Amino acid sequence: MKRLTCEQAVQQFFAYLDRALSAEPLEALEAHMEACLDCCDKLRFSRQLDSFVKTRLPEATLPADLDARIRKALRG
Repeated sequence: MKRLTCEQAVQQFFAYLDRALSAEPLEALEAHMEACLDCCDKLRFSRQLDSFVKTRLPEATLPADLDARIRKALRG
């Protein structure tokens, strides 16, 4: 199994929260989370953000390119 860096783990958080990871990526993320308290804190924040957005915008249709724009902005 491939070991994840913190950056790789963080990039998978929302897929994890949406239960969209397949077996191998899920196992790698869970193994990383068992050993990394910093990423556990970041996942907790991501979970809160995900919940906040889903409760505030349950019917909203987001622009098709929003995901790509956010990822591009996060990469800097």
